[in-house]
Amino acid sequence: MRRHLFSILCISGLLASGFVQATDSIEKDPLSFSKPFIEATKKAQPGVVSIKSKIKKQSNHSWSRSEGAGMTPEDFWERFFGITPEQQQKQNKPSFVYGTGFIVSPDGYILTNNHMVDDAEIVTVQLSDSKEYTAKKIGTDPSTDIALIKIETTNLPALKLADSSKVEICEWVIAIGNPFGLQASVTTGVISAKGRSDLDILRVEKFFQTDAAINMGNSGGPLVNLNGDVIAMNTAIATQTGGYMGIGFAIPSNLLKEVMEELLQHGQLSRGYLGVLLQRVDADIAAAVGLEKPQGALVSEVAPGSPADAAGLQSGDIILELQGTPIESLGAFRNTVALAKPGTDLSIKVQREGKEIMLTAKVGQNPEHSAKTIETEESLGIYLDPVTPELAKRYNLETKTGLLIVEIDPDGVAFASGLRAGYVILAVNGKAVSTVDDFVNAAQNAKKSGKILLQVKIGQNIRFFSLPVE
Repeated sequence: MRRHLFSILCISGLLASGFVQATDSIEKDPLSFSKPFIEATKKAQPGVVSIKSKIKKQSNHSWSRSEGAGMTPEDFWERFFGITPEQQQKQNKPSFVYGTGFIVSPDGYILTNNHMVDDAEIVTVQLSDSKEYTAKKIGTDPSTDIALIKIETTNLPALKLADSSKVEICEWVIAIGNPFGLQASVTTGVISAKGRSDLDILRVEKFFQTDAAINMGNSGGPLVNLNGDVIAMNTAIATQTGGYMGIGFAIPSNLLKEVMEELLQHGQLSRGYLGVLLQRVDADIAAAVGLEKPQGALVSEVAPGSPADAAGLQSGDIILELQGTPIESLGAFRNTVALAKPGTDLSIKVQREGKEIMLTAKVGQNPEHSAKTIETEESLGIYLDPVTPELAKRYNLETKTGLLIVEIDPDGVAFASGLRAGYVILAVNGKAVSTVDDFVNAAQNAKKSGKILLQVKIGQNIRFFSLPVE
């Protein structure tokens, strides 16, 4: 007992001694604690830029091309900023969006958030020395909310992307950005959590959570370590007031690297697709299917003809492992599939009727991502996405086929003909459509007659709309 007590006293003495030494050091040099933060900021700040995007004219729709996040804009702003749809309608939508980015190469490549530039007609970048340039969009990825842009200049102070897999919880970090237009603002905090993947903000989520203050205008800015290297990109906050409440989310640098390399090579990304709807296994479901504890993901629906269907997955299966890794959350499963290259084989362990079986699924190309809400027939003024089982469930659609109108120009032909965002186009001139290319081809063929006849699903009803084409 005395030995144990002596050991504890010795340890306590050492700790006290270290504390005294640290205190003495700070007393001798009050800036000693701050110096790593100061040096890291001096290193990183010149590589942080201000971004001003002139956005396209906004319509009065309730769907957005820039979401890709599993919720409407109204849901997003109400959940994360406490702004209700009624309040949104009272607010005048701005002509410009302001945010942040950071330089990743001396010859002008810059990373920022996709939602900063996705709908932009003109993107203006201001460097730390106040010089301004018009940026060119190299590529965007709505699934991760990452965009790569470029300005034509050289000898820029590029920031280094660190290995985010080495980041530790409680590690000190620095957020640099332009909150509320206040250029090059610096806040500090720690990494509060890693691997946040069930926020339903984006399709692919691997967020760091931080308590460094992040506000509107910080979007796209860097979160750096005490070496001044980028470990993440600041992207979203959780709030009930519209401002900082202690929880911010940032995209890890390893994912930034992966997306940036793909955008540099191809200008876009290919996202994996299996074609399953999943739900969390809670205690009640676990007991009902004979699991010892809640684990895995329950397959509620399999899309006909999908890779999951071809692999033999069935409604009611419990997916226990993917690629040998236990399923801990639906978000982790979604990330693994989305980040897998189309054509990749995934091993899947499932429990079916009390027995474990192994299946192999070949990852397909995500149809929602491949046609990612691209503009079709600009003269008609509509933007379309293929209806997938995920979209049908997300937006309570009464159909699982066709093309969802996600945005519509109030000054366009389609709007004047009575079409609205949220309607689903089933067929063009009697021919069923399931991809954006189907629609484009059908619309081009219809130019001979000068009319497009659309079969449209509106809730539980079907109506026909005739549109003139030039």
